[in-house]
Amino acid sequence: MRLTLSVPDDLFRELRRRARAEGVSLRRVVEEGLRPGIAAGKAGTRPPSLPRPVFDLGKPLVNLDHALRLAAEMEDEEILRKMGTGR
Repeated sequence: MRLTLSVPDDLFRELRRRARAEGVSLRRVVEEGLRPGIAAGKAGTRPPSLPRPVFDLGKPLVNLDHALRLAAEMEDEEILRKMGTGR
């Protein structure tokens, strides 16, 4: 069966790179990537997640003890700004 998919450019580049590195077709790389997800869906489980990079974001610029209050104040300011502009 033929199917047209739209994938983000970075994902396409990674798929193409992997196909070249393994000496197989792009189609085969895509198939091998899809099968574990489909099998996991049938079994009611999730495929193993890939390791995700961790980054140190440094010291927070605001006191996080009051983050919810700060978020509420920022939201209130945005609502008032929109009301003032008629948007």
